[in-house]
Amino acid sequence: MKVLLVSLTRDVSEITALVRSAGHELADTVVQARDAADRRFFVGKGKLDELADRLEGSEVDVVLFNGELHPSQHYTLEKRLKRQCYDRLRLILEIFAERAHGREAKLQVELALLHYETPLLREWIHSAAVGERPGFMAGGEYRVDAYLETVKRRTRRIEEELELVRKERGRRRASRKDRGFHLVSLAGYANAGKSSMLNVLTGERVLVEERMFSTLSTTTRAVQGRKRVLLTDTVGFVDQVPFWMVEAFHSTFEEIYDSDLVLLLVDASDPEPEILRKVRLAARTLLPRVPSDRILPVLTKADLVPPDRLEDVARLLEGSEFHARPLATSAETRSGIPELVDAIAGRFAFPLEVVVRLPVTPEGAAALSRLYGSAEVLQVDYGPRYTEVRARCRPEDAERLEGIGRVVSRTPLGSG
Repeated sequence: MKVLLVSLTRDVSEITALVRSAGHELADTVVQARDAADRRFFVGKGKLDELADRLEGSEVDVVLFNGELHPSQHYTLEKRLKRQCYDRLRLILEIFAERAHGREAKLQVELALLHYETPLLREWIHSAAVGERPGFMAGGEYRVDAYLETVKRRTRRIEEELELVRKERGRRRASRKDRGFHLVSLAGYANAGKSSMLNVLTGERVLVEERMFSTLSTTTRAVQGRKRVLLTDTVGFVDQVPFWMVEAFHSTFEEIYDSDLVLLLVDASDPEPEILRKVRLAARTLLPRVPSDRILPVLTKADLVPPDRLEDVARLLEGSEFHARPLATSAETRSGIPELVDAIAGRFAFPLEVVVRLPVTPEGAAALSRLYGSAEVLQVDYGPRYTEVRARCRPEDAERLEGIGRVVSRTPLGSG
């Protein structure tokens, strides 16, 4: 579609990137510099008249407003301009709808779209009585009041289905942790390089696109050489979104909140004001749900930045809400990747070394098998009366072994 962009600020870099990500053609950009949006028309009355004249006979399909349109503004603008009117959030939701592939992602996006639609539908009912309006996300014409009831019923069904997905995802996480797996999540602003990082750390070939929100579904893989460390790629953060949109993707964000470690990726090639904005958004999203000591900042695309500038960015993050010096990495050149893998492994070093004597019984054999699966077995001596095992493990593993055999010694290895 051909898009006319209307902005109240001169910086339109992010909204322009969103237009490209959605696959639309940017016909032109109109800027009316002002401190706040007009309560009725978003732009001033004179600028609205100018836009209406400009659109007469033009091939523009959509007028995109770089901000948030309230339902009354949306109604007034569409009636006056006789074009579909989008705001920033509507464009993001369209990108989400295009990129959603898995069942969970599709449900989450549909729920977000329905939440977005509902106040607009109410405004059309209020302002136009029971009129008709083309579309509302799906094409065709509907009686707006009847469609609103359909939206409410569908919203309830999706919320129930996502709650089941959420519980199942929680059971899988608990099972993985019980079996000794450590869960690491990639987090960060859209297009920070999360999918590229997943590929370089796991050896996978997940599709990487230079478009915002190329990842909507979570992807979990084992870190190369670290069979008990599972890495999950998640949907990118985005600024200026309402609470209900975060809630629609709650089951996805739970992957981050329940992780043992969060790698917070920050694009080192961004200008400093952008880095600060994105880091503050990450802080609002993660803290205090995730303790700061479970968050490891990582600079990506370090190959695009001179060393002295990289040092400035590192100091910037040290002084942020996360109070940690980031690791500088590049998925392109692989610089900093071995150090990042070592840092991840260091977080999950086993805190105990134990020597345990297991009975020569099926129960003892099963315990040894579980130990191989959840700990680091260093030595096994098979004897006629018992099997002596030396292993590095978690405290809960040692407690389980106490109920089966006899723990001869327990040596703390540090906090890891």
